[in-house]
Amino acid sequence: MDTLERRDTATLVSDAQEGDAQAWERLVEEFTPMLRSRIRRFRLGHEDAQDVLQTTWLLAWQNLKSVADPQRMPGWLATIAFRECLKLTRRTREICTPDLDTLGSTDDVDRELARIWLAGTLEELVEELPAAQRVLFRALTETSEPHYVDVARRLGRPVGSIGPTRARCFAKLRGLLQDREITRDFLD
Repeated sequence: MDTLERRDTATLVSDAQEGDAQAWERLVEEFTPMLRSRIRRFRLGHEDAQDVLQTTWLLAWQNLKSVADPQRMPGWLATIAFRECLKLTRRTREICTPDLDTLGSTDDVDRELARIWLAGTLEELVEELPAAQRVLFRALTETSEPHYVDVARRLGRPVGSIGPTRARCFAKLRGLLQDREITRDFLD
């Protein structure tokens, strides 16, 4: 394993901020799967999803020096991608107002709009979590199949603390959702 592979996210971000092209390429390689997963949630066409991914990386490159806390890189990238997906879906709706018959039933349209709204609401609610829970939530959701051992190592926490912190985090999120009267009935 070469030294580039052993670098953690903070080191990669710092090196990329200093102009290290290999560090930047490693960041792109490491976080592209997470971004694709996030973008896929918007059910964009392949070309649109690729455009959002490219725009996300372009904006990240242009604003890389603004990353003060490199450990927040995954969340920062996810936020950029989320905002770009929203921009694209808004722009698409403004440019092309499709016939509702082509979208399927009204229930399908309502469900899709609710899903997009809920994704934005969830981002807001995550910001309300205590710092330790917020960091853990982002670490657990930045990859499609997180492993507690990897998450614990990356966050510098004992493996045994991940499950209980996750449970408290999800309980807090459930409470925040209930406070906004977002229940299973709303989601179904």
